[in-house]
Amino acid sequence: MADAEHIDRRAAERLFDLRATAAKALLSRMGADLCGHSLVIGRGLLMARLREAHENPDWRWEVQRRGTVHERIAALRAKRHRPSLVPVQAELAMPRVASLPSTVLLGPGSAVIRCRDMADLLQQLVQLAKAIDSDYTTIQACVKGPIPRRPVSSATVPAPVRIAKDA
Repeated sequence: MADAEHIDRRAAERLFDLRATAAKALLSRMGADLCGHSLVIGRGLLMARLREAHENPDWRWEVQRRGTVHERIAALRAKRHRPSLVPVQAELAMPRVASLPSTVLLGPGSAVIRCRDMADLLQQLVQLAKAIDSDYTTIQACVKGPIPRRPVSSATVPAPVRIAKDA
């Protein structure tokens, strides 16, 4: 469908809807010649190589590439259960909903965590995340439900904070 006799990288990008690096790789695999600083292949040769790749079972490079990608994804999924990068105390390592510390409070529409310092907060957040991952439905039941509302008459409006400006 190309009107040009020779196909370069830009034409391959447009014809096959590829990015620059993918078009360059395609031209290299199809046997394009270097013409100056560009890869160029004749239209007839490109069509013949594409037909050969489609019909010949020896041209399995795309199948191999896809297989490699799938293998890498599977390997990454296997590493998903890696140990935490955040140090967690032994009693927090295997949390269950029942074993959440008393400083983690779950209620309808809220989660409150009381902590001593940043490290303690981080450990409790990791523990809560692990508990959610291991027992999602129980924690969802704790958090789900109507959020308790105070009556309008009992609502207190905090006084605005004023910052003194130096003159």
